Amino acid sequence: DGIDPEELATRLIPVLPLQGADRTLTIQAKLVDPEFTTEDAKKLGIKQRVSEFVTYYPYSPYRDINQSEAARRINGHLIKPGETFSFNEVVGPRTAAAGFVKGNVISGGVFKMDYGGGVSQVATTTFNAAFFAGLDDVEHHPHSLYLSRYPVGREATVSYGALDLRFKNPYDTGIVIRAWVDKSAPGRQGAMHVQMYGTKVYEVTAGQSERRNFRTPGTREISSPTCSPQSPITGFDIDIYRTFKKDGKVVRKETHTTRYKAGDRVVCVKDD
Repeated sequence: DGIDPEELATRLIPVLPLQGADRTLTIQAKLVDPEFTTEDAKKLGIKQRVSEFVTYYPYSPYRDINQSEAARRINGHLIKPGETFSFNEVVGPRTAAAGFVKGNVISGGVFKMDYGGGVSQVATTTFNAAFFAGLDDVEHHPHSLYLSRYPVGREATVSYGALDLRFKNPYDTGIVIRAWVDKSAPGRQGAMHVQMYGTKVYEVTAGQSERRNFRTPGTREISSPTCSPQSPITGFDIDIYRTFKKDGKVVRKETHTTRYKAGDRVVCVKDD
């Protein structure tokens, strides 16, 4: 049952100026056609888990909060045939009002505290689930520095209003995202999970080249009170391959190149 919006509006407006007992309205609920029917759902062909990916992180209360908030927003999201998923559009701004807290983010080649730190781990895990589901890569941005907790060359950072993660569903069937966090605790790492459900078309595998074009980090002294010491991180380039197979035969291959900058060693110094 439901209320016809047009009927409600037509009958409500004359009642609004009235006072007391006269300001009442009785309206009968009627059978209304759903915008999305069971038949519509069946036509989407969502039959099985087509991919899943998990990444891990050490005990971190801010990651527990921020990743859970982002995961909650993308969990259950439907990508219809031909639609493009936008991480920033679905998750929204990472602000205190939206339930996010401050955590480590990379800015200008160094780590600093800002709202939504750790959300890029949700993006990275989602990117990999989309990668193995065979979805079209529309936009992704690797971290500027290589972070060893992520699969090399296959990761994505996001920044609301600047860097997005977008992928398109190229299939005739729908895709539903399932995402959740196993929160960390002292002595226990946390886990970020993302699964994709739909109809499996291809077997998708990943490969990679050797690392090359190594870049040597330098040393940077920072006197800011918000400075965090940082170990040096070597930069390099690497190619990532994605292979699509159907009935055991290779249908196509894709290559994308990830380029990591060198991360300077950061020494925090006091002002004289």
